[in-house]
Amino acid sequence: MSEKYLREQPDQPVGTENSDGKGKDKKGKEKKSLGREILSWVLTILVAVAAALVIRTLLFEPIRVDGASMNDTLANGEAMFVSKLDYASTWLSFPWQSDEAKESAPRFTTGFGAPKQFDVVIVRYPGRGDTNFVKRLIGMPGDRVSIQEGYLYVNGTRYEEDYISDEYRVSGGSNGWTYDEVYIPKKGDVLSLAYLDENQTRVGLTVAGEQWPWRGICSEAVSDDGDRLSYSHSGVLTLNGTDISGDADTIKGLVGKEFKLEKDLYFVMGDHRNNSNDSRAQGPISRDMIVGHVRFVFFPFNQIRTVK
Repeated sequence: MSEKYLREQPDQPVGTENSDGKGKDKKGKEKKSLGREILSWVLTILVAVAAALVIRTLLFEPIRVDGASMNDTLANGEAMFVSKLDYASTWLSFPWQSDEAKESAPRFTTGFGAPKQFDVVIVRYPGRGDTNFVKRLIGMPGDRVSIQEGYLYVNGTRYEEDYISDEYRVSGGSNGWTYDEVYIPKKGDVLSLAYLDENQTRVGLTVAGEQWPWRGICSEAVSDDGDRLSYSHSGVLTLNGTDISGDADTIKGLVGKEFKLEKDLYFVMGDHRNNSNDSRAQGPISRDMIVGHVRFVFFPFNQIRTVK
């Protein structure tokens, strides 16, 4: 090839238009437009968010301990690995919704197992939306629970609970010394309204024939003829979706009518028995208020351990 031909055929500049008029990079690849580049990043972020949501819903979730209610098992500021494979409850709600909207959103349970007595779990309470609390599962559906002289009794059996420091067994703010025996309802137990005095002036709620000691219950109850009765933790008594709290005649008309609970309930407590907001104040919670099983602490790194 002659020198003259080489001068007349200069090399095509790298990164300029090819014969089709399209831009190429140094490796000869077609350049992406700004719009396509942005779309690619958006799709990547969406896929990452979706994957994170699936992992948090079905596999595991890291949760930070906030407070002293689980001393000495868990310390404030520690980070826990919470398994969703064992058992979990997923709420189909959004962060910007009100607590009421979050609690009324659909929810479903997942996992390959079921909660067991003395598991350390992540729970939620009525009226607190999706705020997480870490507690120990003490009472199962149908159990009777009490604290006598600082020691736990379940169905008459005393448990030493080696994970509790003796200083948390003394008389204190959350009934760590004594807590009268209570019954933990199970699915199918009879709920009814009954007069609480001989003069029939006060009406209260009974479950399985015992007066209900808490404000609210985490289960609706249905009668044989299909009426539905619920008692919210805001103190509202509802019949078939209508608030009857101030309707004395309707309430008296329901006295003695039987409704059957639709859910099992569970009783949780903090290991720091004198400094814990738990079922002693909130009442038993339903299965779908248990959102995960705490398996181990992974931070601080010098405190890594399993949780029992």
